[in-house]
Amino acid sequence: MILRGFADSRDGQIHYRTGGAPDAPVVAFFHQTASSSAMWERVIERLAGDFRCIAFDTPGFGASFQPESIPDLVYCADRIVEALDDLSIPSVHACGHHTGGCVALEVAARYSGRFDSLTLIGPVVANEAEKAEYRKTFVRPFTVDAEGAFLRTAWDYLRMIGAGADLDLHLREMVDHLIAHRTMPMAFGAVWEQDVEALLKAVNVPLMLMCSETDVLWPLFERACAVRPDATRSIVGGWDFQPDRDPDGVADALRRFLTGK
Repeated sequence: MILRGFADSRDGQIHYRTGGAPDAPVVAFFHQTASSSAMWERVIERLAGDFRCIAFDTPGFGASFQPESIPDLVYCADRIVEALDDLSIPSVHACGHHTGGCVALEVAARYSGRFDSLTLIGPVVANEAEKAEYRKTFVRPFTVDAEGAFLRTAWDYLRMIGAGADLDLHLREMVDHLIAHRTMPMAFGAVWEQDVEALLKAVNVPLMLMCSETDVLWPLFERACAVRPDATRSIVGGWDFQPDRDPDGVADALRRFLTGK
């Protein structure tokens, strides 16, 4: 059974989903933009027999509080650590997907000792030219209009990044994206300002890099592996929605990495 709850942070409450044994090692999950902790449910179900799993909604997404602004990913990292403190969780194995990986990197950089390991699905090691191209698609907000044209914009965007193969997934992501229509461009803007390569080089815990060949960030995966040749590598399926579309692959890779089995 997956339970839901709220933890306190300085600026508001952080929503989370959790499952597994309370006394098991903790795995914390961080979602992509503009999803929510719902994207981790199928992976949590597969890992709950071995781990205590907790998936957070980043500020501005899902059921977490809506901030006035997201100035940078340090802001998100600080609020997540405050939520961990409120839950009396001193350290976790972390798994972040796309933007969630960027948030996790900020936690690793600012709070030494909070992570026992780090897994990044779709690491965002982009150069300046690539960031400029990504800004054209992934920073533009879905501007709300009285005629509802933004609904088609959001629906088509989700189809483009791989949600369209599953109608339930497409609908769930549509709801999450509409909740985050204001904060989505803020989060993406913060991602493109982050020096992911420098943070990735500084990670000093066991590291796994994961991606699928159909992920929009696949072209950046080999670059991330070159930055950290010591990292465990894992190739899974699922386009940009690996935890939903290939939960067995993601869960099996995480279990092997965290247990050595």
